[in-house]
Amino acid sequence: MVDLAVSRWFAVGQVFVLAEQPFLQAVRRIGRDGQIYIIAAMALLIGLKAFGPKQYKLCPPHKPLFVLLSFALGPFVVVHTLKFLIGRVRPRDLYEFGGSADFTPVWQFSAACSRSCSFPSGESSAAAAALSLLIFVPAGLRGVAALVLTPFLVFIAFNRVLVGAHFLSDIMLGWLFTMSAMILIWRWIEPRAGAIDRFMTRTSRSQ
Repeated sequence: MVDLAVSRWFAVGQVFVLAEQPFLQAVRRIGRDGQIYIIAAMALLIGLKAFGPKQYKLCPPHKPLFVLLSFALGPFVVVHTLKFLIGRVRPRDLYEFGGSADFTPVWQFSAACSRSCSFPSGESSAAAAALSLLIFVPAGLRGVAALVLTPFLVFIAFNRVLVGAHFLSDIMLGWLFTMSAMILIWRWIEPRAGAIDRFMTRTSRSQ
């Protein structure tokens, strides 16, 4: 019952009082818009490598490819598949918080939600996927960069609990799924990094 207990911390009666808080709304916009900008920037880097003039070849293409695949597999494929299969109702839609649905524990299949379901959190997953940007940081500075970036990304994810949009387990498992996917993606990319870069170089030279 940890999920319900944590959600109750941020509700007064049946109302999540922080749901309309301007700062938290701004944090959500940053998170949602940020992933769009990241994906667009990574696609641009790959495009410049493949089709742009030599002076625009800014980085090895396997790096932006890693970021793109992290967002594709975690926040999109894994999250949306589980949302459809599990069908968990969001906290703000429960009877306890003024809604019309019953609580279902994490991992329990439910028909209570058919769209925009709670488990797992897509925005939490996207926040975790943003850690893939550390691939652009020099190895010696990557730990420091992670210490700076991670608290901000964790707050973007936990913000969804504050406003009654997700349970704590939605956030934690969304983060875990994406981090696991990123590890698998990198294990596939790392030994093939040179081949990926050479392939993109051949593509650009053939234009």
